[in-house]
Amino acid sequence: MKRFLIKCLIICFVAPLFLIEQAQPAAANNLFVDSTTYYIDSVNGDDDNNGESPQSAWKSLDKVNGTKFLPGDKILFKADGKWSGQLHPKGSGTEDQPITIGMYGKGEKPLIQGEGIVESTVYLYNQQYWEIGYLEITNYSSVPAKTPRRGVHVAAENFEAGEANDLSKVSTLHHIYIHDLYVHDVNGEDKKDAAGSAGIQVSVTIPAGSVQRRTTFDDILIENNVVERVSRSGIITWNDWKYREQLGYGNNESKPWTPLTNVVIRGNKLTDIGGDGIVPHMTDEALVEKNVVDGFNKTSAGYNVGMWTWNGDNTLYQYNEVSGGYSTRDGNAFDFDHGSRGIIYQYNYSHDNDGGTLLVCADGSAKTGGVYDGVFRYNISQNDKYQTFTICGGSNVHNVQIYNNVFYVAQGMKTNMLVSQGGATEVTLRNNIFYNLGSGRYTKKPSWTYDHNLFFGNNVPTISVIPDQNMMTSDPLFVNPGSGDNGISTLDGYKLQADSPAIGSGTLINNSGSQDFWGIPLSPISQNRGAYGGQAVSVTVIRDLLDYYLETGDMENPLYNQLRNKLGQADQFKNNGQEEQAVKHLKDFIAHLNNNAMDKFVSEQSKRLLNHDTQILINDWSEE
Repeated sequence: MKRFLIKCLIICFVAPLFLIEQAQPAAANNLFVDSTTYYIDSVNGDDDNNGESPQSAWKSLDKVNGTKFLPGDKILFKADGKWSGQLHPKGSGTEDQPITIGMYGKGEKPLIQGEGIVESTVYLYNQQYWEIGYLEITNYSSVPAKTPRRGVHVAAENFEAGEANDLSKVSTLHHIYIHDLYVHDVNGEDKKDAAGSAGIQVSVTIPAGSVQRRTTFDDILIENNVVERVSRSGIITWNDWKYREQLGYGNNESKPWTPLTNVVIRGNKLTDIGGDGIVPHMTDEALVEKNVVDGFNKTSAGYNVGMWTWNGDNTLYQYNEVSGGYSTRDGNAFDFDHGSRGIIYQYNYSHDNDGGTLLVCADGSAKTGGVYDGVFRYNISQNDKYQTFTICGGSNVHNVQIYNNVFYVAQGMKTNMLVSQGGATEVTLRNNIFYNLGSGRYTKKPSWTYDHNLFFGNNVPTISVIPDQNMMTSDPLFVNPGSGDNGISTLDGYKLQADSPAIGSGTLINNSGSQDFWGIPLSPISQNRGAYGGQAVSVTVIRDLLDYYLETGDMENPLYNQLRNKLGQADQFKNNGQEEQAVKHLKDFIAHLNNNAMDKFVSEQSKRLLNHDTQILINDWSEE
């Protein structure tokens, strides 16, 4: 009882203070066991204090940098405070108790200014289990940079190396969360990759002349940050342990490919980026979603793209918006680049990029390797410039699938819709809609395959120009084409009207995803052209779906028979003019479908589509 009362007193006294703290706590973090919260106040602090309360706060970055923090510790900077120099705290957390950096008090985020004097304003080296948030970070100097500058740099090399090289082992650093930062005005040297400039960088390097241990990161979250006016890369990951047959050069044995894993880059907004926007290089199964890149390649003399992966596998890019790519030194929104395999771009929005929508770029000089198994689907491009696709000289591009996208070009533009440049790459275009009101033309590429695409507007190609035996040239009847604005939620104008010839006229593509651009579940028996997947719904369509799911094993009895009976009864009442009874049986259909006891007889994807289509039929019949 006494211990309980003491804890109650501590909680009651401390709780009001935590109401104004902002530090992303781990679920298992326990402030009352082996952890301390430290406060830093740039105005009223004193480094001779113990730092353990706002009234006894530390003052300087030097004090923080000279401290080895323990698992569960919090480092909180006072709102509206300003510091100059580098923040480089020491120590590591644990899986249950990461170390967190945040702010306390009311006001603007604490500002840490590198002033171009330090290479990285916030820096961690061979450290793990850190969560960094709620800071404003700059690294600007009026003196032109001759070296890289970064806002945030989490670095690693030879972690846990022994006395001799041992490349059979991999040392992994875990749990780096970088969130809710405002990183801006980082004007470093115009260099990229591990030795380059960046807003936020997580990287592994191999120092020369030392004992070597393969090193990587796992569990990286870069989320809800604002990054503005930085050189050269906005957000980048990198690993010098990078060589493999898929890359085609370098020493595979001495520096084998060791990717970063469980990387998530989500909800960030990047503006006026000097070079590349978001580049999760040397990763496996990275997730890049719900980010906005507005303005990139703005100051670099090199070649840069909005979002792309080099020498990485299985990156999933979805729900991103990329615009304002500057110049045709690439300047594309997206890129299938060298050494990559299984990259997917889906549900993204690109617009107003000088270099166009998509770059396909393998290094033809590589002895082996290239680009493999890329997918570009259910994306919308509006008013991208130069040309829709740009193809590099290398022919080592294998099995890139581009399907069910919309490419819209407004009147007065000169965007080349399809081109023949570059190497003999293996690319297949299916079910896309090219809506061209500009003066750009179409040219076939002999190594490409074209099937079931829709071409409308100006300079519509014939089959002799683009060898698509199933092409369509009718107006697709978009709801309001060209009406997209800033924001991925502004694109309803690219849905298809009910009488669109693009509905149901596409070719079926296996493993084409579960939904369209707007989240509408896709039918397994009928596919549209374009990014909209909505279908005409009828009793016949739903009956055909039930039969298909029974045949594929996605549905079993007794559920199949129950649903067929309910659907037949609804159809009979409808044909007899008894709409109210018909709707009731359709609602019973949904109730049976969603009965928890029936879950083992139906797959989630088939349940989702049947719910969607049946509800449309209920709405239609209820309005009659």
